[in-house]
Amino acid sequence: MAARKHRVLVTGVSRWWGALLVQRLVEEPSVAEVIGIDLTEPRHDLGRADYLKVDIRHGLIGKLLRSVGIDTVVHTATTIDSFDLHPRQAHEINVVGTMNLLAACAGAGSPVRRFVLKSSGHVYGSHHNLPAGLREDRRLAADSPHPFVRDMVEMEASVQEFQLRQPEAQAVTLRFANSLNPEEPAPLARYLDLELVPTFMGYNPPLQLVHRDDCVEALRLAALGNVSGAYNVASESPRPLSRLLDENAKLHAPLLPPVGTGWSALALRALGVAFLSPQLVDLLRFGRTLSTARAARLLGFRARHETPAAFADFVQQRRVLPFLPDRGAYQYEKELEDFIHARLPPGGERTELPAKPPRTRPRRSRAPAR
Repeated sequence: MAARKHRVLVTGVSRWWGALLVQRLVEEPSVAEVIGIDLTEPRHDLGRADYLKVDIRHGLIGKLLRSVGIDTVVHTATTIDSFDLHPRQAHEINVVGTMNLLAACAGAGSPVRRFVLKSSGHVYGSHHNLPAGLREDRRLAADSPHPFVRDMVEMEASVQEFQLRQPEAQAVTLRFANSLNPEEPAPLARYLDLELVPTFMGYNPPLQLVHRDDCVEALRLAALGNVSGAYNVASESPRPLSRLLDENAKLHAPLLPPVGTGWSALALRALGVAFLSPQLVDLLRFGRTLSTARAARLLGFRARHETPAAFADFVQQRRVLPFLPDRGAYQYEKELEDFIHARLPPGGERTELPAKPPRTRPRRSRAPAR
């Protein structure tokens, strides 16, 4: 008897985390259907996947999961190190949104058998006496002075509670190191991309980064695997910040005061890097490295790019990006989609479309939930 194929729901498809994962999942032979949801239109082509404009805090999420028979939910809509998100908004998205999504996945009659959460290495905190190579059994920074870190810890606790309430389901938490995506650089990546990188006087923190493609691969393995629990996701070979910058011919100078939150905030604003959140400021002073042994052993994940190679690729791509053709946002051709949808035979397979350049291929959509 053939194994039942997965039906996967991915949140956060307006950003690269969810969109690139969807692109990978629709090509998997073991996946029958993929639905991507977000409040903002995707910038990337979602291929054969369906897109729904819906809020994860909406009560219809539970009905959607049951009506489609979703067995796997991958929650990438969590916000990590946002440029301008207020702590209250971050709490609403990360904590309240995740709790509502988990509630929709729980209960009698729920088809969900796997839940994957995108979390962050920030849950361990970052301070002067933190050991190298943090393992997943390390006590989390629930008493962190930073609201964002406390929210991430609370979010993970909600996933653990879901696992206890739904013993027939498996819950996976991925704690990512800081990611590198040249097309959508996160705050730390944007900081490292500055013409002159200002560093903190007297500090040379060890950094462990992770390439965009490795992030997507870890999510894919977690979505289609058969394990549960928490896993660190990072590249090997951490580097001191100064060495990482020197190896890639990046100018840097100790321009930030070593102590004093007020002085640091003033200096960050003066240098145009006020987007560095408090948890990132801690990271740039004390550093943090994660052990990836558990992910390699149980999840089967090994980063293809070590930290130096991941950063070198990021720097190179950022240099050539301005000279590449502007691919723009994902283009949604509504009339063509309606025509193709109308031509689908009842109960039949989707009609194959002629080959088109990436990000211009029409996708199916449904009416937004309000």
